[in-house]
Amino acid sequence: MSQSTAAPALIPFRHPSWRFLRVVASKVVVGVLTVWLASVVVFAAVEVLPQDPARVALGIESSEAQRAQFREEHGLNDGAAERYLRWASGIVRGDFGTSIVSGRPIADELAPRLYYTAILALAAVALSVVIGLPLAMIAARRPGGAFDTGVNMLTVSLSAVPEFVIGILLAWLFASQLGLLPLVSTSIQDGNFAALVLPTLTLGLMAVSYVYRFSRVGVIEAGQAPFIRAATLRGVSSRRVTTHHVLPVAGGAVVNVVALNAIYLLGGVVVVENVFSYPGLGTLLVTGVQTNDLPVIEAVAVATAALLVAINLAADTLDAAMNPRTRGATR
Repeated sequence: MSQSTAAPALIPFRHPSWRFLRVVASKVVVGVLTVWLASVVVFAAVEVLPQDPARVALGIESSEAQRAQFREEHGLNDGAAERYLRWASGIVRGDFGTSIVSGRPIADELAPRLYYTAILALAAVALSVVIGLPLAMIAARRPGGAFDTGVNMLTVSLSAVPEFVIGILLAWLFASQLGLLPLVSTSIQDGNFAALVLPTLTLGLMAVSYVYRFSRVGVIEAGQAPFIRAATLRGVSSRRVTTHHVLPVAGGAVVNVVALNAIYLLGGVVVVENVFSYPGLGTLLVTGVQTNDLPVIEAVAVATAALLVAINLAADTLDAAMNPRTRGATR
């Protein structure tokens, strides 16, 4: 009997790597649609505000004729749909419009602010993982023990304190009393990375609680898996069980909590950046709100939404790559 040659052609598409790529591609599509939807919501929210951009740009002393000319020059008399399409297409090209207060391209100020906020968020996430994950690994050995209970109480108490209170206390101790660190963080623009320490400590300490609690649960669940108990009964050392078995299985939980941590930190960034005058997206957003600079507010909101989607996409991809069970579950 002759054998069919059609079946082998389908084999590559059944390979796990192809399934993995399809899952990642679908998440990218969902992420793009999410950012698009966020841009629509942001534009609509700004659209309904009882605020006249012409009056904000020209001042309350401007005449109606001057404001009418401003609206005409900037296309503000066009319909909402046309203005949204023009604004959204500009964002795709990297053009976020022009500030109605300074008259400068928003992208020129947004890019360095995004860079500094990314540095702060990454440093805070790294600090929270360096502190929280080892604590979770130790506590998971004896759930409910003295160490576990003590760390739980400490982290919950720490997470209950507002960010600005932690920031003020750290500034008082390390800047005012000890004089070890700068009180404000504007000098980071001149390459003084000591100005990054206090904001990082504030955000990182606030995030330790989340890393510890979620990682602890993931490690405990992984340690109770049947193959972990089997490895222990075979005489495998506890260190090897932890590094070769528990951590890879618990890696998905750790990755997810880091992603959630980063999302939480982006919310806290607004407060912490303004406490230390850190030149990031948070201070830019507050400045835009104070000056009623609507294009700046829109740009920061969309950039933040895109950053959140990128963090979630990276976490989902890394989770699927690390954990075969996750990859299999997402087929």
